[in-house]
Amino acid sequence: MGGLSWPVSDRIEQRNDFCNACHLPDGTPLHIQLREDFDRRIPVSLAGVHGRGWVEEEGEDRAFRCIDCHSGSGPIERTRVKLLAARDAARWAIGSFEEPDGMPFDLSEQTCRACHTGFRHSAAPGWTVDAYHGLEAHDALGGPPCVSCHTVHARGGDGMAYYMDRASVASACRACHSDSDAPGISLELSYPAAD
Repeated sequence: MGGLSWPVSDRIEQRNDFCNACHLPDGTPLHIQLREDFDRRIPVSLAGVHGRGWVEEEGEDRAFRCIDCHSGSGPIERTRVKLLAARDAARWAIGSFEEPDGMPFDLSEQTCRACHTGFRHSAAPGWTVDAYHGLEAHDALGGPPCVSCHTVHARGGDGMAYYMDRASVASACRACHSDSDAPGISLELSYPAAD
């Protein structure tokens, strides 16, 4: 049964409606707020930008589906995602499932890099290219996952800065750097003065 469930789930996961097919005990569709944000005409989250197809990709249909990001990258991460989904399905079936407030693990940088190959020279308004992606050393270090700085589903990130949240960025930087071990690098992040 396990061998058959993998390809069957791969097929049905291609439809966003599948991600909202289950209902919570009070009758609310699962992930409904995330889905509403994902489908908004004017995106309020990074996921919504991807859902609208407002991304720098080639081709006619650039809109993403939930599974395009939530499938994971590579066989190990993909297996972790499938096992998490199986666990959640079992919990839902026995009536002990609640709306999750996030994934229990971050998807890898490779999940994002499957589409976003050219970070090196990108910079958001008010951020310098040297802040992270412009520093060659970060490529070799395999730093924090993209979602450590770029909030995906949460509202409130800076849409003009690829939904980066300054507190999250500062926390991610401090995971490897302190002010004393990175002289000349300010971990206090701020926008330049407006004209």
